[in-house]
Amino acid sequence: MIDTTDRTWTDRGSMKIGLIVLFSVMVVAVAAYFLLFPRDTFISFKRSGGGAVTFSRTGLSFEAAPDHYATNGFAHIGPYVSRLLVPTNHFKFLRIFTPDGNRGFGLNARDGVVQAGLTVEWRQEAQREAAIRAFFTSLGITPSQDRLAGNGGVADATRILEYPIKGSTAEVTALTKCILQNLCSVSATEALDITYAEK
Repeated sequence: MIDTTDRTWTDRGSMKIGLIVLFSVMVVAVAAYFLLFPRDTFISFKRSGGGAVTFSRTGLSFEAAPDHYATNGFAHIGPYVSRLLVPTNHFKFLRIFTPDGNRGFGLNARDGVVQAGLTVEWRQEAQREAAIRAFFTSLGITPSQDRLAGNGGVADATRILEYPIKGSTAEVTALTKCILQNLCSVSATEALDITYAEK
């Protein structure tokens, strides 16, 4: 007869060690997750053919390539704004940028509330930040969000300003064009990349 008592204790000991190692790995993974992805940190990689992959604390997202308009980009904004203004309980966003991604801004909508979101590298762009604030103050609109976020490994490098926007499709479209011209230095005839999505 074979004594299996030693084998059972050995199996249980191995199982305990395995569980401790698994638990330790999970704790390290969770700690690394919060250290690598602090609040308001996003890491984006552009995909060939357009689109992007974005990593954040909330997960992983894949974005389709934007719609590209080679000329007269402003002429194409209205239908996107119209879709954004349709009330739903989904999160919707509209990004309007020049093809190089350097000039433009985004709109988002949730539960019928539309916000214009602009980002500023506040240490280098103090005049632009002042212009954004003055523009919306002249319209009687105060920011719903005014916060700093990390960018490129630099804490508090980017100021995020969001302003609530109200009006009809025609009014929001006109305001969108005005923001692009006055705050983002985009002309009506320039090329634009426009991204619309619902989540």
